[in-house]
Amino acid sequence: MKLERKLAICTSRRTPFAQIAKALGQYPAHHLGRIVAEDIVAKSGLKKEQFDGIVVGEGFPSAPNAARVIANLIGLRDEVPSITVSNNCVSGLEAIAEAARRIVLGEGELFLVIGEESQTDLPFIVKGARQNKKAGSLEKLKKLLPDNLPEGVELRDTLEDGLGDGENSYGMQVTAEILAQNYDLSREITDKVAFESFKRALEASEAGKYSPYMIPVKDEEGELHTVDEAVELRRGLVENPSRMGRAMLLFDNPQMKFEDFKKKYAKDLKRTHGPTVSIFNASPRSDGAAGLILTTVENAKALGLKIEAVMSGWKMKGVHPNLMGLGQAYATESLLSELNLRIQDLDYVEIHEAYAATAVGALEQIKIDTGWDWEKSFDEKKINPNGGSVAIGHPFGATGVRLMINALMDFAEDEKAKKVLLTACAHGGIAASMVVERFEA
Repeated sequence: MKLERKLAICTSRRTPFAQIAKALGQYPAHHLGRIVAEDIVAKSGLKKEQFDGIVVGEGFPSAPNAARVIANLIGLRDEVPSITVSNNCVSGLEAIAEAARRIVLGEGELFLVIGEESQTDLPFIVKGARQNKKAGSLEKLKKLLPDNLPEGVELRDTLEDGLGDGENSYGMQVTAEILAQNYDLSREITDKVAFESFKRALEASEAGKYSPYMIPVKDEEGELHTVDEAVELRRGLVENPSRMGRAMLLFDNPQMKFEDFKKKYAKDLKRTHGPTVSIFNASPRSDGAAGLILTTVENAKALGLKIEAVMSGWKMKGVHPNLMGLGQAYATESLLSELNLRIQDLDYVEIHEAYAATAVGALEQIKIDTGWDWEKSFDEKKINPNGGSVAIGHPFGATGVRLMINALMDFAEDEKAKKVLLTACAHGGIAASMVVERFEA
């Protein structure tokens, strides 16, 4: 959708992203969202009664309408509309788009937008198990329970179930390997993109580039976290790049040989070469939240808000579920067509790295369709210059808003930058793309 009146993005903030069951494991997703919401309201200097609504994006909602729960927890007006949108890994971008739709339709002018997820809090049906070392995996949990469950009754890991729909789509890790095979992506190129993600994220973190957007959050022991946990944990990998090539492959290991993978998914494979997807070129399981204020430019000025960028349009588009990552290419191409732009007109691209292969597969498809030399742009740090999801983490509903914050960082670092694309894919095949522009007062 092309916006006839560009919308202002203001007061963008987020928590550090943490590894599953680690630094932020004590917080349900809507409590992480509450932390972000309270911080944004305080930092903006606005009064709570000035907000016209709150929209929350969450892949797997932690509470019945988490937006309403957060609105009540932070003391927004009782009459304020609150809605939670769930669109898997693009839930954060969907939340921004939903707030934009409401502004365009005249349902309000000032919206609080939150993206959130606690993968720790996703239950093995038995809630709270992940935080207990004795029950921190499905296998451990099974050992603690009787084996005589009635026929048709089974224990389920809702996180694993959530990586595919169980009906017509594979798990996301499978779709990543399918793209790597079909687009003839070598392990070298996917490892290169992943390694650069780690290196760039660590360098940006050490340089304090994320600090203006980061909300310090205490863990269960009272330690204050101010940086993304996965970035720090991979410091040794950045210092020793040879570890990338030694990482365990997801589809060539004692549990599944690559020959078995090829046989099992033969109908989806156009060609095959060696296995590529490893634990180091996949995004880690994560907890976190991010948020921003979306309003009209006129209203932002009237309220004295700093306009960090303006949103000029967005597009949602789907592909076959088992080709998940490609949605980023087609959503992007469709949006750019509506905006009368070429991919070469953009100064930076912030693309979600569910897996390095899903990002590279989408970039390859755009290259096929437009001739864009994405590898040159990547080497010039015009794509994910401060790292991506592989390094930072991927709390499903929070990632879309995190991508927006990274786009704002691009404007802050490069005064010549005028336009940034952000795009993300989600299991089920849906993808979202947005274009944001530098605000010219």
